[in-house]
Amino acid sequence: MHMENQHQTTMFQPVGGMGMIGKAFGKQVEGLVRYGAKVTKIDQSGGAVTVTYTDIASGSERTTKADYCVCTIPLGILSQIDLDASAGLRAAIAAVPYSNSVKVGLEMKTRFWEEENAIYGGISFTDQPISMISYPSGGLHSDGPGVILGAYMYGPSSYRFAGMTPEQRIAGALEQGAVFHPGRYKEQFTTGAAVAWSRVPFTLGCCAQWNEATRKEHYQTLVAVDDRIVLAGEHASYIGCWMEGALLSSLDAITRLHKRALEA
Repeated sequence: MHMENQHQTTMFQPVGGMGMIGKAFGKQVEGLVRYGAKVTKIDQSGGAVTVTYTDIASGSERTTKADYCVCTIPLGILSQIDLDASAGLRAAIAAVPYSNSVKVGLEMKTRFWEEENAIYGGISFTDQPISMISYPSGGLHSDGPGVILGAYMYGPSSYRFAGMTPEQRIAGALEQGAVFHPGRYKEQFTTGAAVAWSRVPFTLGCCAQWNEATRKEHYQTLVAVDDRIVLAGEHASYIGCWMEGALLSSLDAITRLHKRALEA
């Protein structure tokens, strides 16, 4: 990514995992978020935006209406939704493919990498399909189990692993990761989890893959206000595949909508 050189300074992570960021935002808007709603149609006729969605719990179809809409649905999903938008915006949405990524988490009985190898956080890289293993930077010197990121894949290898069952992905990660800790890696393993982003139904991929040609032709159309709809997310940012880009794009989207509302 173009901002790789900015990653060399100290980085922090939220206690409890990256998912805690979303939960923290959720607390600030408690009671305003409607969970379990699968959007199937976005219409902006009649001077308002009407969103049709399926309530996943009940299976019933419902609608909600607002003056404007900030849409953060990933483009690969949005391209399959009945969207009332300009031809230019629909073309921009369809023009951007998504990459895949696979992660495998492996829980170990003990933190043997600390006790035996003096490894405290950091990454071991490999030319095997798993690409790397990453050691936890929290809970150092603690007793009991620890979780290693046993694989973080992009490209062809990620699609190959995406075609496997979760159990097969875990087995493959254990086999390849064992070269770093022979006699300990497999023996210390207790359980694991594996996720392939291309098979997650509400994303169908890891992140948007722009190139110079698509940026030049479609980017400004994608981030512009289209009547009463504006898009936000890492795909609507120059800091792609990164939470910072998603957050900044949302602020930009709100600013654009506010300006449009004042002009109306």
